[in-house]
Amino acid sequence: MDARSRVSREGTRGIRRYAATHPGVEVRLFGPGTASAKLQDFRDWRPDGLIMGGPTRRTLAEAMRMGVRAAVLGGVEPPKGVPLRMESVFVDNAAVAEGAAKHFATCRVRNLAFVGERMAGKGGAEWTWSAERDAAFRECAAKTGRSYASFGPVRAAPNGGVRERRALARWIAALPKPVGILAARDHVAVNVLEACLAAGVAVPQSALVLGVDDDEFICPDTPPTLSSIVLDYEGGGYLMAETLVGLLKGEERRASAGFRLVHGIRGVVARQSTSDRNEARLMVSRAEEFIRANAATGGIDVEDVAKAVFASVSLLEKNFKVVTGGTVCRLIQDVRLERVRTLLTETQTPIGEIGPICGFESSGYLKELFRNRFGCTMRDWRKSRR
Repeated sequence: MDARSRVSREGTRGIRRYAATHPGVEVRLFGPGTASAKLQDFRDWRPDGLIMGGPTRRTLAEAMRMGVRAAVLGGVEPPKGVPLRMESVFVDNAAVAEGAAKHFATCRVRNLAFVGERMAGKGGAEWTWSAERDAAFRECAAKTGRSYASFGPVRAAPNGGVRERRALARWIAALPKPVGILAARDHVAVNVLEACLAAGVAVPQSALVLGVDDDEFICPDTPPTLSSIVLDYEGGGYLMAETLVGLLKGEERRASAGFRLVHGIRGVVARQSTSDRNEARLMVSRAEEFIRANAATGGIDVEDVAKAVFASVSLLEKNFKVVTGGTVCRLIQDVRLERVRTLLTETQTPIGEIGPICGFESSGYLKELFRNRFGCTMRDWRKSRR
C-alpha cells in the first residue's frame, strides 16, 4: 500500500476489518509510509497470500519464492503465464454511472455528457475504466430518454495541453443546456470546470459538474466546490481479503466462472457544482458544506448553520426536509459520529476525550447515541478494527 493514497488507506481499512472478524487471519503492510518498505522484508514471516495494485512479474516471482500461494490484484487483470492462483477486484463502473444518472435526475437535468481520461503521453489511449464509465453512462441516458454526448476522440487528462483545453471548452459550449457532465474522476473534473469558465458557461446554472473519488485535496477548493461520487474502497478491501482467503482454501476462481469481482459506491457528496437553479437546493447544498466543514471540530447548532447560509431556522429546516428528507440536526450528528469512528479506528485517543474533540459536550450522551446508532459500544468498535 501507499499510505499517502486515500485509496490504499481505505482499502487497507477493509482488509483489516476482515482480519478482525476472522480468527487466524494476520495482515502485514508494506509500501511507502508503512513500517516495511518492500515485500522482501517478510522473508522470515513467509506470507501465504498477497494483495497488491499492479505487481510486476518480478514482484510475483519474489512472492512465490517466499511461499506465497495466491494473490488478489486491485484494478488490473492478472498477468498471463504466472503460475500463481490470482483474482482481481475492480470498481463497479456501472454503479458509478448509475449513481451519477440518479444524482442528475434529482437535479432535473435532461441532457447528460461525459469527459473521459486518457493515458499520459501524446496519443495516449483512454483508460479502460474510463471507457467503461462512458459506456455505462450512455446506457443510463438511453434508458431514461435523455440526450448524451461524450468528449472525444481526444480525451481530457489532468494537466492537459492548451489545445486540448480549448477543444474541451468549445465542446462544452455547444452542448444543449442545462447539462449534467460526469468527469472520469476529480482531476478531470477540474479541467471541465476550467473549460466551463473559459467558454462562459455558468456552473451550476448551465452546466452541472460531477467528479469521482471525492478527493479531499480537490473537491472543497475548486470554484465552485466540486460534487463527487464516493467509491467504496473499504468494501473493496474487505472483498479482496475475503477472495484471497478463498483462493488459499482452494475455492474455484470466480473469474473462471465468468464473474467479475467488483465493489460499488457509497454515494454522492453534493456540493455547489451540481446545485440546480432551485434556491432550496442551493441553500441545502451550502448548509451541507458548512456542516461537513465545521460539525466535527466545533460546537455548531442549527442556528449557526442558518446564519452561514443567510436563512431563518424555519426556512432552512423546511428546505432541508424537502430536499434531503432528513434534518439539519441529523446531518450534524452523522458528521460528528463519522469523526468519532475515524478517531476510534485510526488513533489511540482515549475514548473519554473523543466526545469534546468531535463537538459532543456530554460523553454520556455520545456513548448512548453511538450504541443506538451502531449497535455496539465505542470500545467494542475500536477492538473490532484493530
